[in-house]
Amino acid sequence: MILDLTREVRNDTKVFPGSPLPKFITWTKMDVHNYDSEVIFMSTHTGTHMDAPSHFASNASTIDKISVGRFISNAILIKLKKGSNQLITADEIKAPNVSIKQGDTIVLSTLWENEIDKDYFFSHCPGLTEDAAKYLIDKKVNAVGIDSPSIDRGSESSFAVHKLLLSNEILIVENLCNLDKLNCQYFTLIMTPLKLSGASGSPIRAIAVEKNVLEP
Repeated sequence: MILDLTREVRNDTKVFPGSPLPKFITWTKMDVHNYDSEVIFMSTHTGTHMDAPSHFASNASTIDKISVGRFISNAILIKLKKGSNQLITADEIKAPNVSIKQGDTIVLSTLWENEIDKDYFFSHCPGLTEDAAKYLIDKKVNAVGIDSPSIDRGSESSFAVHKLLLSNEILIVENLCNLDKLNCQYFTLIMTPLKLSGASGSPIRAIAVEKNVLEP
């Protein structure tokens, strides 16, 4: 099975407080110019997106400098249902007894994606503890993805987990969806940001490919 884990970007897409709403502007029209095209105005951290290390780390890689080999990786799905401002601990990540290898991407399903229409979606979202981040740093993972809009819980104002992961060149993917539809714990994750020169992040198309899907 191939599954889209990406939120649609629209004019009314919810954004992190203080960020601009996406704006699609008609640039050309079929009946006037013989083709349709649009201009898009939005934050590079809109919808399902990837944080480059430079988002919170000085003198770190921008989104265009990340090796493309990191955008396709083995992924491990860990399901940990979490409520308002609840934290994911290192012990909880260890609990499923999964074998995390260097270069794996860890994908956390908290079911918070189902709260997308709530006013508190950003302000009360669950996130990782610093100990969990340090554990994943020790494991030398490629990236950490989550169905929450932030890898830090909503009440965290210092963005400690962002800083820990990104300063160690671990990519962050936020606002994933459809994780509850995945039928396997181990899968291939494709996450393709735009090659935006000097940018701290980019919207991505995140795609899960279950093992053996291409076999006859």
